[in-house]
Amino acid sequence: MALAKTSAGGDILIELGKETTGDIWEAVEGVTPTSKARPSGVSNGIYYGEDGTSVTLCTYAASKTESAKRVFLLGDMTDWKLSKDYQLYKDGNYFWITLTGLTKGKEYCFQYAVERADGVKKQICDLYSEKVLHPDDQYEPKSADQSLISYPQGADGSYVTVIKTGKTPYEWSDATTSFQRPNKANLIIYEVWVYDYTTGRTFKALKNKLDYIQNLGVNAIELMPVSEFDGNISWGYNPTLYFAVDKTYGRADDLKALIDECHKRGIAVILDMVFNHAYGLNPMNRLYPYGDDLKNNPWFNVNPPEGGQTYGQDWNHNFEPAHEMFKRVFEYWLKEYKIDGYRLDLSHGLCGTTVNAVENLTDYYNTVQATSPGAYMILEHWGDGQSTLISRGMQCWTGESVSNSYCQTAMGWLKDGDGFAGANKPGYVSYAESHDEERMQYKAKTYGNGDLKTNESARLGRVAENVAFNVLLNGAHMLWQFEEIGYDYSIDYNGRTGTKPNPQSKGYFTQAERVDAFTKCAQVITLRTQLAPSAFTGTPTVNIGSGKALRTIQWGSDVFAAANFDVNGDQTVTLPSGTWYDYLGDAQRANNSYTLAPGELKVFTSTALQAPTFEDIQKRPTQGFEDIMLPATNVQKFFYNGTLYLRRGNQTYTVDGRRVE
Repeated sequence: MALAKTSAGGDILIELGKETTGDIWEAVEGVTPTSKARPSGVSNGIYYGEDGTSVTLCTYAASKTESAKRVFLLGDMTDWKLSKDYQLYKDGNYFWITLTGLTKGKEYCFQYAVERADGVKKQICDLYSEKVLHPDDQYEPKSADQSLISYPQGADGSYVTVIKTGKTPYEWSDATTSFQRPNKANLIIYEVWVYDYTTGRTFKALKNKLDYIQNLGVNAIELMPVSEFDGNISWGYNPTLYFAVDKTYGRADDLKALIDECHKRGIAVILDMVFNHAYGLNPMNRLYPYGDDLKNNPWFNVNPPEGGQTYGQDWNHNFEPAHEMFKRVFEYWLKEYKIDGYRLDLSHGLCGTTVNAVENLTDYYNTVQATSPGAYMILEHWGDGQSTLISRGMQCWTGESVSNSYCQTAMGWLKDGDGFAGANKPGYVSYAESHDEERMQYKAKTYGNGDLKTNESARLGRVAENVAFNVLLNGAHMLWQFEEIGYDYSIDYNGRTGTKPNPQSKGYFTQAERVDAFTKCAQVITLRTQLAPSAFTGTPTVNIGSGKALRTIQWGSDVFAAANFDVNGDQTVTLPSGTWYDYLGDAQRANNSYTLAPGELKVFTSTALQAPTFEDIQKRPTQGFEDIMLPATNVQKFFYNGTLYLRRGNQTYTVDGRRVE
């Protein structure tokens, strides 16, 4: 976790608990609220009328013991002045108002002006905002969306909510409306941070790279958090609002277009969500923020019950309005964005004042299944409860210990603790690399055994070995972006959550060893996801234990893989009885035994399956990254006829990185 940054380069300065000035309140001095029951079906949030010109707004405003005194709407419709005509009705701890006569298709901005029971006055956005504005939008978000309206002058410098009646629904393709999700036990997931994957840094730019991802053979993409977070440049684990797409990456429709295109290619889309905590600009945190106020805040735990892990403010998942919000978040992204499932960050922290995360997660999972049967629920769940959650249909990450095993074999240190058994578990998602673990190739070039520390070719020869001996084991598996080409910059380069050098700018796709690593990874992954998915059922027979140089995986009479993880010595493998074909060797009839050099991988199939060829795949890592991967330095931005362009030297590019001839 890290402080979010503005595009101007500094840490965000958040004035938590900043009170509304008394000036605007003079106009409503002495005005008291009217008690009136909410319309049927209205709880927290924004409810658009079917006529396309009306909306009902409702917010929860109370401490643990007392309701707020009064709430007013402050926004474009009030000329950013308080008026008794825009005071919200009071219904217990809820305050609501219905607006009529709005212009269909027009965007309006607003905040709630809240006077707490103790007299403190605050301005907050709506917790259920699907779009917000912030003064920092002039940086990255404005670049990603030229149509973005300006931050209103009458607001207080924190988020404002944007509403729009009569919105035109997104037209989904048949590929999405009829999408058949891959079996969760055979998921091969590709984890991506949108901002760092291309220099375009947007959903549109990622959409333009789907040829590359599709050719890798994966059947799912996991997007690191894309809901609104504090600041503009962040991994997204400092969330603020859960219904709004962070504008740094583009418009909501840009994300929908990306998801739709993934479905056309048979790729499921999983969203990483952070429900353990929120940061300073969240409206419920602003109402009763850090410090002495926190003890009065029903939405957050004063002390995290999950073992002292504190990031931002810790949500109280047993507070009914909070629990309801998260259930509606789960429903929203499945319905509105047609996603295929979730990965939940720090899921063991989804607690109330006591540790009851398993039951909270079960309730959330049931909501997911009722909304979209078969949707995935993948948990970063450390501690008790994993077996129970898996038995109820969820999946769990395997964690650091498994990743360390692959780092050991990448470095060539064969010793106790480097076995792959932890990656051979149904109900789990295993990985050699993730955004939380160090890059294998970085560790190999820093701490490698023998010539692995100095011989890049030898190091890169182990990329496909480790990928194969992950994705060919039991259960679901995941790669972290660019693992397949041996990315070797540390996760701590430029700060843990900072941007990293782009592979294209470093010439990775012109190196024969890296292209070969990509090709073999793609061939192995495609075998599992496309060519022979039915072979990977049941339980494999494995020889993958700690300290072993020769390791093998056998799926019945269908697939047999062998690799030599030694540093110096050759290893001889004898194939199981039966007829086998060398899958990575042009489907040639296999011999009975082979001598494997250090770092060599062999995969055999019982039928002559043709692996994707170099031309099939690599017409496309270079094509997919040729122009977009501009170095981040010395790039100028300019507008022409309302369109943003980039210029480096004497070359001009679109914001998606395509060269303008």
